[in-house]
Amino acid sequence: MTIPDLNGGTPVIECKYGENGYQVPAGLYSTGSEDPLALDRFEVVQGTAPSYNNLCDLDRLLQTATHIAAGFDVNFGEMPRIAVACKHGNPCGAAVDDNQVITAMLALEGDLRAVFGGLILLNYRVDEDIAEILMTHKMDDGGRRLLDGIVAPGFTGKAREKLQRKGDKCRLLANPALAGLGRDTLDQARRFRYVRGGFLAQPNYTFVPDLSAASVERVGEADEKQVRDMVLGWAIGSTSNSNTVTLVRDGMLIGNGAGQQDRVGGCKLAVMRARDAGHQIIGAVAYSDSFFPFTDGPGELVAAGTVAVLATSGSVRDEEVKQFCRDNGVIIYMYPDSQGRGFFGH
Repeated sequence: MTIPDLNGGTPVIECKYGENGYQVPAGLYSTGSEDPLALDRFEVVQGTAPSYNNLCDLDRLLQTATHIAAGFDVNFGEMPRIAVACKHGNPCGAAVDDNQVITAMLALEGDLRAVFGGLILLNYRVDEDIAEILMTHKMDDGGRRLLDGIVAPGFTGKAREKLQRKGDKCRLLANPALAGLGRDTLDQARRFRYVRGGFLAQPNYTFVPDLSAASVERVGEADEKQVRDMVLGWAIGSTSNSNTVTLVRDGMLIGNGAGQQDRVGGCKLAVMRARDAGHQIIGAVAYSDSFFPFTDGPGELVAAGTVAVLATSGSVRDEEVKQFCRDNGVIIYMYPDSQGRGFFGH
């Protein structure tokens, strides 16, 4: 069955089905955008056509990777190597480093269990060495990691050979524009969402915090490494389904408490996922996508060993939260909730 023509879009990829097997037909439509990172600009260089869910995850990967790039561009004027893994619509691994080998390793190590069967995006070309890492790093007994797809600016011939999987189920998607990410590559188009009988529309997610700005309230002073972890945590958490609390340590995601209905629950989930993945939380930095309404959330983070927090201000208990951090020797940076609240993906 072919996907039908629809007003406002040209069919470019036919998927086997939508989110579920009974949702047929389904596929990707192009609006003719000139955006070099539009999904129809990604070339399948190996493997089968991406599934509907692969395309949803690719869109999320682009949101996260471009926000990481914009955050580092705005705050540090540099562009690190970036690797982001996604599973079921939320980042489950992410890392930045100057070394592309280390970046790939750290992104996988964020949650070795969750990344299995997921998609991973890198802003640098995949060569034979990176391909070997993606397939075998931290795998037991010489096994190979199952990934649904790898997205990068390009792949060498040797890498493609190494990544080939029986049935061509590991999709290799290439787009050279990924090598040029920065503050100007955030998606600027309006976002639309179907609702019964109509649709919602809003501007895109384009806020990037400058943590040196005068509007940022500070309790304590974070060092450069902690600020870098704050920026990485912000980029991950603000592109995960809210409510989200994100834990980052040494340039890598260690626990993402995404999609919770209360903020303290997000803190607990982030801590639980970090511990479950075997990470050391002592020395970690936390990001909250909105303000803390009580001190219970920071209490969970502090008890686990978090040393710095990035959140927004706007709660009637802001002073209590700041005093709690002061009393516990924890750094907290806060910018106005009305300016940069990170709610995403409702």
